[in-house]
Amino acid sequence: MNIAWLIVLLIIFVFGQSYLYAKRGFDKISYRRQFDKRSVFVGQEVVLVDEVINKKLLPLPWVRLESKMDDSIKTTGESEFDSSDRDVHRTLLSLLPYQKLTRRHHLVCTRRGVFELDTIALTLGDVFGFSEEFRSFETDAKVIVYPQILSKEELTMPSQIFIGEQTVKRWIIDDPFITIGTRDYLPGDNIKQINWKASARTKNVQVKVNDHTADREVVILVNADQSEDIWLPISDEALFEQTLSYAATVAHYLESNGEEYSFATNAVDKREQHQTKRSFVKVEASSGTAHFYHLLNQLAYLVPERSQHIKYLIDSYMTTETKRADILLITPVMTNELLEKIDQLKAAGHSVVVDHIIVDQQEAVS
Repeated sequence: MNIAWLIVLLIIFVFGQSYLYAKRGFDKISYRRQFDKRSVFVGQEVVLVDEVINKKLLPLPWVRLESKMDDSIKTTGESEFDSSDRDVHRTLLSLLPYQKLTRRHHLVCTRRGVFELDTIALTLGDVFGFSEEFRSFETDAKVIVYPQILSKEELTMPSQIFIGEQTVKRWIIDDPFITIGTRDYLPGDNIKQINWKASARTKNVQVKVNDHTADREVVILVNADQSEDIWLPISDEALFEQTLSYAATVAHYLESNGEEYSFATNAVDKREQHQTKRSFVKVEASSGTAHFYHLLNQLAYLVPERSQHIKYLIDSYMTTETKRADILLITPVMTNELLEKIDQLKAAGHSVVVDHIIVDQQEAVS
């Protein structure tokens, strides 16, 4: 066989295999992507798992996986990502016939939020790289990153005081307005509690027995506003993150003490971000670990936008809630209008602690 025939056969082979990969390369290919954890805290590691299966006899000499990922999710030294582009991550692999290949990428989540990797691009080609075929796959990979939990010492003084007071304030106490019966007088009983009619009837000194009631409820309010002008965007994301981290930290200490608490903010839920009318974000009062993680999940979904002015949130609270409350207001800005609303809360019988935070500084007012 002369050299001319070898060249012809080589050309036929090259173009033939290129045609084969173009037509059949994606046949019986399946792909799945998922995180090994549903949720993590800021700074924690998560593993992203890519799984590709080639269910046919034709081998795949190279397959490139490409996806966009938020730049706050950083790769570690153990990751196989080629992250030359800031927000595009690539993985290159090859598959033998009927082979299942799994790649694990170790990532660190450096910012709070909800990150969904819903689309990935798979590109494959022939042995010589003359042809490339592209296909997009839908995935349900999603990780929820909770705000950072600080130590009590890292909080500014108003929040520290608010947490410290709870073990004193939350005792169950007698309600003097609700009497459920009488009992015999015991040394040390208050003479004002003596029921004279019952004492005369029984010929023994009787004192009133009052029902019990919880003293107050705890409310965490977060103001997303950063200036007096509500039309200005929330530009300082670090300050916004700090307010949410403070709220999560306070809730953590309340939860560890078995406290019941609620939460409300005028920040916007990511799931309502594109709606015309956006409601206040609220978490009803409860206690326990499940309630704490429910709050963390809600905090993760918040984006640095406001639904309405904070004064309307305070107005709605005073309209709907009649029970006295211990309120912690975490706010990056103090205005005369906000001070008036705080005075109204106090006049209505609520206790209000104001934590005016400044990013990266331990300054606050109460």
